[in-house]
Amino acid sequence: MPATPLHPTHQALRIGGLQPMTTLDYPDHLACVLFCQGCAWRCRYCHNPELIRCGATNTDWSWAKVLDFLQQRQGLLQAVVFSGGEATLQLALPSA
Repeated sequence: MPATPLHPTHQALRIGGLQPMTTLDYPDHLACVLFCQGCAWRCRYCHNPELIRCGATNTDWSWAKVLDFLQQRQGLLQAVVFSGGEATLQLALPSA
């Protein structure tokens, strides 16, 4: 499907950070966590309040850098966990 404003490509994903390895976020799997920016909930107990506003976090994680990271860990990581913020608010999530 071609990229449109309603169907952006994975490059449009707003990335706030990356946890290179976790055994907690995907039980029984070795995974990394990709933290997406943006959330509408404003929970008082939020563990990542710096990710609530899109663009509020100064990040070095471009999509190209994420892909490079994942390619270097092929055979080691079993999963990628999309977290946030609220990752499902981003229209680019399905193509990622």
